[in-house]
Formats: sequence, C-alpha cells, structure tokens
Amino acid sequence: MEINNRISAILKHNYGIEATSIEQLPGGWSALAFFVEDKRVKYFLKVYNKKKPSSSPWIIAIDRYTPLVKWLHNHTDLQNNLVNPIFTRSQSNKCEDEQYVYLLSEHLEGTTIGEKQLSPNQVKELAKILGILHKNTSNIPNELKKQQVKESFDIDFCEYLSSFIHNDLANTDDIILDIVKPYTGTLLEKIKRMRYLSNTLKSKSHQFVLSHADAHNWNLMQGQNLMLIDWECVKLAPQEQDLILIITGPYAEQFLNEYRKFMKYETPDFDAFEFYFLKRKLEDIWEWIKDLRFEGLVKSEEVTLELLKLSLDACTRTEKFRSEILKVFN
Repeated sequence: MEINNRISAILKHNYGIEATSIEQLPGGWSALAFFVEDKRVKYFLKVYNKKKPSSSPWIIAIDRYTPLVKWLHNHTDLQNNLVNPIFTRSQSNKCEDEQYVYLLSEHLEGTTIGEKQLSPNQVKELAKILGILHKNTSNIPNELKKQQVKESFDIDFCEYLSSFIHNDLANTDDIILDIVKPYTGTLLEKIKRMRYLSNTLKSKSHQFVLSHADAHNWNLMQGQNLMLIDWECVKLAPQEQDLILIITGPYAEQFLNEYRKFMKYETPDFDAFEFYFLKRKLEDIWEWIKDLRFEGLVKSEEVTLELLKLSLDACTRTEKFRSEILKVFN
C-alpha cells in the first residue's frame, strides 16, 4: 500500500481524522515526517519504519517520553515552547500497522533554526526553556520520572565502532573504507579517551536533571515562540548534557547568565562536558557508518557521506576542547 494511503487509513481508524492533504516533509534521521491537514486542523506526523533496526530504540522510547512531554505542556511554563502530542481515540501514545509506527502531534507554524546562528533573543528563550525544564525535575510525577532513562555513562556505541574498525572495515572495498581508514588511529584514540571519561564519571556523584539531551539548532523552531522539538533522547542526566551544545557556541556567556536565572550552576563538571562533546561526534560517526554499510540510507548517500567526512575531520580537532571550555567559565 502506498504510504499516503496507509497514513490516511491509520488516521481515520485511530484518530477519527479525515485527511484532506498529506505532504511529506524533510525528515530527521529516525523517522519520516508528514504534514497532515483535515478540513479544520493541521497536524504533524512522524512515521517510523519497524523493519529498520536502528528505528527500534526510537519506537520503544515513544511510550516513555510522550506522556512526559504532555505533562510538561500541561503543567509547566513550557506550553508555548514545545509540541503538544495527540493521543489516539483509545488514549494510546502511538498506533501502528505491520510496517510502520505513527506518532501524531499538533502542527507548528515556524522555521527550523538549522544552520543559522541564534539571535540574542533566541539565546534568551533557549536558556529559559532549558532552565524551566531542569528546574521542574523535582515536580515531575514519580510514575513519569521512573519511566525515564537515567544516565549511566555507558559507551556501547564505542565498542561497536572499535569492533567495526578492527574486524569489519577492511572486509569490504568500498567508499566507507576509503573515507574511514585514514582516521582509524584518531578514532581509536578518542574511544580510549571515552573509556577513561566513562569510568571517571561512573565513580562520581551527580545531580541529575531532566534533560532534553539533543538541544541543537536542528531541533529548534522559530514561530511565534522558540520551540524545542524532538524529545526522543530525553533522560535524567547532569546539566552538562543539555549545556554542551550551547556553551561551545559564540553566545555562551549570554546563555549562562540567562540560564542561571532559573537554575544554580556554579561548579561545572569538565569531565562531563568532554564526555558529551566526544560522545556526540563518535555516536554520529557510528550511525552514519551503519546507514551506509549495513542498514540503508535515511538521507541521500551524498549527504550522509559529507556528514561522515565532516565529523571525522572534527575528531582530529578536539585536543583544545578542554582549554577552550575552561575559558568560558573563567
């Protein structure tokens, strides 16, 4: 069945929605995205392919994070800064058929920040969003809090990447071999550093807050308000998890000044900052290798290869990260 026909049938059966327009949008790495409209209302629909192995954790996460986002929308000052999920007629977080899982929410009017720099007002808004999110950690109902992932500082993806380098990379003479081979020394060095940071952080005590854990510009939309979208990665983690993508930007000082209006933050953990900085780069590299070599592409091969090259290059320029991040707080 063609995808639009599937969507039309699934919406009618599970939501009572008679779709008059279904338009595919540029999607993310985890799911297809669609704009849906009936005679009165506009919707946003995510569609996950159950047959794609890397989709599995995102599908499992739906029942964990969707009720939490609904609670944040209804019980905090973030109602104008996040998307309101829409439950099915049977009050389920999602619905599915034999091939896909469907997740419906309200449609946001706005544009993704993406490659653009944040304006001073957007920096202020983002600091407020993350500050309110972190501050509300103690207010979340226990049943919702217990469902959330708690940071363990595990680095399974590093072990998969290491095993791939040692055992699989050279088995196939393809473009992945050509691109990755010159960087294997750097990658193994960063994996070794991640093992050290993981063990160090596991031995420390931490104050965990509710973290979006993916608060970068591609997950920010500017409409009437700044909106933080895509909550699949939400977890209980140190504050550094959400701050790492912000304080490495040119607006770190303004962001921290605004953020501290909502949350105390006087003693940054530089091990945690370095852990999350390297984790992002190595996780992305492993995901793109999987897409290209094993699981099939989400984006085009050209785009995926270019992103892989950029991340590999970035791994060769991480030596000054620690000293640069220290400057932010001095």
